[in-house]
Amino acid sequence: MQAIDKLKSDLDDWVRRNGGAASSPKALDGLRVAFSRSVGSVPNETLSAIFTQFLSLYGSDGPRNGEKAIDWLSGVGSLLLMDYDGTPFSTAEWEDIRELLTLDAGEIDIDILSYILQQVMEHGAI
Repeated sequence: MQAIDKLKSDLDDWVRRNGGAASSPKALDGLRVAFSRSVGSVPNETLSAIFTQFLSLYGSDGPRNGEKAIDWLSGVGSLLLMDYDGTPFSTAEWEDIRELLTLDAGEIDIDILSYILQQVMEHGAI
């Protein structure tokens, strides 16, 4: 099983266990730990910023925001794994991703950063 498949499987398992509704802090912390393990050597500050953005999306009003937030997290994970899955991010989301990942540009692996910035550029957010 490839890393991206493991990440998607972990996210799907979490959704099945916790449903689409807002989950408890303990369940969300479990998701954070699973995501962090799946994406490997990403700096803690970057992971924290990503998860804060995820929580903002997850907690937004709307009938499908939990599902959209999980899709967003999966897409960002695919970028961190350098195996972009084609998640349809808006231009604003690509810009947010660029900002999230360049905050710790000195700490994040240069190959990962280069890959993500290439994807950001290909999607018109640079």
